Amino acid sequence: MFAYTMIDSHEKLDALLAQWRADGITSVAMDFEGEFNLHVYGEHLCLIQLFDNTAYYLVDPFKIDRDGLSRLLESKDIEKLMFDCASDAALVRKQYGITLQRVHDVRISAQLLGFNGNLTSLVSTYLGKEPATGKKGNQTANWLKRPIASKLIAYALSDVEHLFALRKVLDKEIAVAGLSGKDSQMQKTAALPKGPDRPGYEKLSGWKYLSASERIYLKWFFEARDMLAKRLNLPAFRVLDKRVLVDIAKQVPQTPEDFRKVAHHADTRIAEDLLALLVVARDGALQELEGLH
Repeated sequence: MFAYTMIDSHEKLDALLAQWRADGITSVAMDFEGEFNLHVYGEHLCLIQLFDNTAYYLVDPFKIDRDGLSRLLESKDIEKLMFDCASDAALVRKQYGITLQRVHDVRISAQLLGFNGNLTSLVSTYLGKEPATGKKGNQTANWLKRPIASKLIAYALSDVEHLFALRKVLDKEIAVAGLSGKDSQMQKTAALPKGPDRPGYEKLSGWKYLSASERIYLKWFFEARDMLAKRLNLPAFRVLDKRVLVDIAKQVPQTPEDFRKVAHHADTRIAEDLLALLVVARDGALQELEGLH
């Protein structure tokens, strides 16, 4: 088990940042745990793990507001060592309007060297170490719950445990391969979006194979489901499976009974609300299509 300090107030976070400045610490390992439409509606930052190469810290974002988090995440005085920062960067960008600053993503360095595995395999390959804590099951844990179970804390902190050592080894390999300049250039945009954030319906499997009219139907059905999921604070998949959305976009039900056959729900109240919204969505899609002609 890791020894760590819990940062669960503005005062504690500001004291930690001040201590780092006083100690000349300008680089920390960092990772996030979040909720991604598994237990409640939407995406939520649930935990920030930090390691300053001496001590471990957990930051509870439920106890610290946007300005407090920004002092850490947008600080240009502190380099953040991360692994595959894209989804973490997107999470705080969407939830808080925060853009991670001064990130060094060790995955970028590894990929330049031809390595495309996950963090566990990267640690095994370059450091010869196997994980002390199991990953299975923890990736779908409910990080919204407090207090956080000790096994989940160990799992979370293990993701920052080896980032300094990886950085050191990978930097040497990058230099030998003559890739230091390219690595440095790529790190400058590691936490920046690669393009505009795509709406959820465009990320569904099969989107690129749909016709223009099918895409319009899918957009309307997706947003109808999303509206109900948000109202109920349920993960969207517990309202209606995404595969059903694609199916009804391809073959649009014509009557309420047709909708009931394909878009049913065990909870009759949810089923009736869902049915009503899908019918409205179908009519909205029809109007949009008519407006295009």
